[in-house]
Amino acid sequence: MMLVAVVALALVVMTWVGYPLVASLVASGRPPLSFGAPPHASDRAVTVVLATRESPRVVVDRVRDLLASTQPRHLLEVVVAVDSASSYALADYGAVLPAGVRVVAGDAPGGKAATLNAGVRAASAEILVFADSAQRFAPTAIPELAHFLSNCDLGAVSGAYQTRDATGSPLLRAFWWLETRIRRAEARIHSLVAVTGAIYAIRKSLWRPLPPELICDDLYVPLHVAARGYRVAFCETAIASDVRTFDRRQEFSRKVRTLTGMLQVCGWCPWVLSPVANPLWLQFVFHKLLRLATPYLLLVGLSAGGWGLAQRGLGAEVAIALSVLGIAVFAGPGAWAISLQAAPIVATFNAVRGRWSVWSMPTGQERPIPH
Repeated sequence: MMLVAVVALALVVMTWVGYPLVASLVASGRPPLSFGAPPHASDRAVTVVLATRESPRVVVDRVRDLLASTQPRHLLEVVVAVDSASSYALADYGAVLPAGVRVVAGDAPGGKAATLNAGVRAASAEILVFADSAQRFAPTAIPELAHFLSNCDLGAVSGAYQTRDATGSPLLRAFWWLETRIRRAEARIHSLVAVTGAIYAIRKSLWRPLPPELICDDLYVPLHVAARGYRVAFCETAIASDVRTFDRRQEFSRKVRTLTGMLQVCGWCPWVLSPVANPLWLQFVFHKLLRLATPYLLLVGLSAGGWGLAQRGLGAEVAIALSVLGIAVFAGPGAWAISLQAAPIVATFNAVRGRWSVWSMPTGQERPIPH
């Protein structure tokens, strides 16, 4: 029992401490991608695809922000793909959007994946940039993403996401800090496992239509790009800013959605679980799968360890230690820890039941942060 406890808890430590340290050390020995000075404008045509079900008032503000990019206007196309589940008509958008912006209807049965498919079909440029409704891009974000794809080894590139931290949770801030450094290391070693859904770019020739009801295009797309032999990069200076704030309930819902989406990808694309078929298998296991397994590993490790100690006559000491641990968990940042570790359990139940309809907010209202 003690061996079981040691193995389970060691996997948790490797997931949250060992893997980030090893990835950072390996990345430090790899030269960064070199592109020269970031451009204020790209000489390559770009289509921005905005999939939405938000109101025309929200969308027109977002489109104006996209058109304020330093990318030359004649090399910048904006396609607004309206979810078929939207309560607004296409004419409502066409009446308020600037001239030259294309508005298309999303595919049936609706949802973000089906809407993205329609938007990509309408795009004319080889470089596609994906945006959500709620964020705002830095002026140079679009040309910087396009500049990355001038490297023929790269098939996709993720931008960075910034938001205000209204929660005041040290645990959540630490999670964001850790996630950014893991992404930076993974991109230097080879590729990101997942991109930021609110800001990423891909070569149109590498796009494959998304399955209807797909939850996480930001995981499905980069895995398929890497499987075709291309790298997925990380451009930290291409920033999407979000002025919204999120409470613990919203963070929990977001986490459940993204973890359910990860399990959906595993079920629909089982090749991602194969070290032969998935070139990002090691990153996928440590960055994604073992994170989802963390609450189960903790349960096994603590239960096995407690049983083993009780068998040695230390039952009272174990009970006291677990009581102290429980008080610590439910106080301060421990409540956030419970919330974050409960999300994988709910996601697992969603996957077992095949419950993929987990969007609790309109398209632009979910925070597109790492899984």
